[in-house]
Amino acid sequence: MQWQACPPSPLAWFVVREFLLNLFFTPALLLPLIGALALLLAWWRQFPPLALPAMALFAPLALSVLYSPLATTLLSSWLIAQVPPSSPTESPKPVAVLVGRGSAIAAATTEAAAVLLRHGHAVAAYVSGDERSTAERLLALGVSPSMVAGDSCARTTWENATLTAVWLRQHHPGAPVLLITDPWQLARGTAAFRLQKIQVTPLAAFPALGPTERNRLALRETAATVLYRLQGRL
Repeated sequence: MQWQACPPSPLAWFVVREFLLNLFFTPALLLPLIGALALLLAWWRQFPPLALPAMALFAPLALSVLYSPLATTLLSSWLIAQVPPSSPTESPKPVAVLVGRGSAIAAATTEAAAVLLRHGHAVAAYVSGDERSTAERLLALGVSPSMVAGDSCARTTWENATLTAVWLRQHHPGAPVLLITDPWQLARGTAAFRLQKIQVTPLAAFPALGPTERNRLALRETAATVLYRLQGRL
């Protein structure tokens, strides 16, 4: 098994990003903060005194809708609708690519990749931006070590695509990719890989996740998809 390990190098942006995301995904912290900010804004704009408590209550109440099952369903449906059509897979055989998304999602993606590899539907597997244990799980599922490679260097979906493209040019030039990830990330991931001039077939793996984690993924990927559109990556 080929594995490229990278020393941790947290950039300031990633530290700030993770702090903001953790705040956003913790309603018990975010909603009171929004209420306080709304109250401060209403006071600064010299709203009538009776309107101040109404603003402090209404703002967090309106934002709390984002954490509801309805929001999860609507955002998830929108994200899945963004997945582009599959590219026809021709010779040579594709490489199955998995990206780091946490252990629960890795359990689903490695299972899907192992089935493809065992049945000869893919020539190799590349695990990008994840722990070595994810690649080792492919071995435990019966995949030959000679067919597995990866890195723990990529920190974003964009880096997943760029680092995988480099590896493909070195080991499987011209090979198409079967991108296996959760349905929330699939559209954004496919776009990132196609911008690297890689022929991609998106394949969704459905992990066993609770309502809170599904909501978190739907919110995070919606924000990331909007950001990619603003950057011209979608």
